[in-house]
Amino acid sequence: MEIVTIVVKILFIVFFFGFCIFIHEFGHLLVAMWRGLHIEKFSVGFGRAIYKWRKNDIDYQIGWLPFGGFVALPQLDPSEDPKTSDGEPLPQAKPSDRILTAFAGPLFNIIFGFFLACFIWQIGIEGPAPAKSFIVGHIPETYVNENGVAKPNPEYTAGLRVGDIVVAVNGESFERGWQEALEKIVYSSNGTVRLSITRGGEPQIVEYNLVSNPDYEGLGYPFMSPRLPTRVGGVMPDSPAMKSGLQEGDILLEINGEEVINSELLIKRIQEAGSTPVSLKIRRAKNSLLISKIVPELKSVDGESRFLIGIQIETAPAARVLYYPTPLKQFNDVISRTYKTFRGLFDQKNPIKAKHMSGPVGIFHMLYVIVSNAGFIAALNLIILITFSLAIINLFPLPILDGGHIAIALIELIIRRRIPPKITLALSYMFAALLISFMLYVTFYDAKRVKKSIYPSASPEPVTAPASGDSHQIEGSKNSLPTDPDAND
Repeated sequence: MEIVTIVVKILFIVFFFGFCIFIHEFGHLLVAMWRGLHIEKFSVGFGRAIYKWRKNDIDYQIGWLPFGGFVALPQLDPSEDPKTSDGEPLPQAKPSDRILTAFAGPLFNIIFGFFLACFIWQIGIEGPAPAKSFIVGHIPETYVNENGVAKPNPEYTAGLRVGDIVVAVNGESFERGWQEALEKIVYSSNGTVRLSITRGGEPQIVEYNLVSNPDYEGLGYPFMSPRLPTRVGGVMPDSPAMKSGLQEGDILLEINGEEVINSELLIKRIQEAGSTPVSLKIRRAKNSLLISKIVPELKSVDGESRFLIGIQIETAPAARVLYYPTPLKQFNDVISRTYKTFRGLFDQKNPIKAKHMSGPVGIFHMLYVIVSNAGFIAALNLIILITFSLAIINLFPLPILDGGHIAIALIELIIRRRIPPKITLALSYMFAALLISFMLYVTFYDAKRVKKSIYPSASPEPVTAPASGDSHQIEGSKNSLPTDPDAND
């Protein structure tokens, strides 16, 4: 039964992830047919053909690798004189036809995104309960950098303390508590964080500069943790937790004498303990109990090895509710996040770097983790972000992207003559080399993340940021997004 579940998850991911690319190429195909452009081939999937046929002088095929598709449009390429695959010359396509055809791919991604977003709008998606503040539950005086050297925690040095109530980040209020505040902190412009806090009923300002957090791949993730009461949502049969007497509904107060300020801290301490017994102080009804000698077990969960005691963890009181965001709001959120991501990449004072972005490997892994831990609706929400992001990034006015084709065609419309093929060819080669190098770089770090997740680690899943690309014939785009790891143990 477990194998069937894994296969269903993989099929779900392959279908929707591949369909994001397929629908992009299908948009190019339909408009190219409408404008009368020469179409060499349209493929559903990549690699050798499982089945192929020819209709209306177009070769259609189904490839072995079901990760999208491509459409070959020689007249869309401005870098050389268009020719058929047999070497027969083709007429130059009008700039207007090239603009419409290039724009159709991102447009179909947006249409597909809005279609899926309507389901989220009607069904709802679980998210943090409304909260216009959070309480600092833990803040160390120092942190250990990537070289193993203890450094002063900038948040503590700036004056932030346990019990402070944070009500705004960089002058902006938030509606979803810690999760929304966290994103605002990580994306802070110029790497400067300005927290509006309340202490003893008095408003104060705490300002500090982001530093790389080695537990989150060097992102400017805060070292503080919010106070989030943690409750046992379920106990696994024959687990260490069940054998020790833990019950569903128990409130976790302490682990080895340390206050459990949130589920993240609990999970981290269990991972650090390894196979060493841990003690938990809990509240059951109105009584406080001490449960000792719980020995974590090393288990493989969806391909990731972790030390577990066999409980499902949830925030108490229930801190997640259903939201019904409109498709327009979902689209606006993607635009905002994409903007902040690329702003961070070019912000020398913000720790966001290209290595924090993800390509197909990272996205596939992220989708699998989300569908396993949070379900298909949460994964569908990520698919919506992917298809919207794919459309937005492919409209960037860079050669080999759809936006580059549109920009070149617009220039030709304005100057009323064709840009010399030598110029467009050189630009295409240069940007193709840059894109390939960038994707290899991103994939290298994706592979490191996936490998790291297979082995026991105390480090949480990092927040990642969007990366994307599209290359012609016209095919392929890759991107990903920030994630919110679920608390499980």
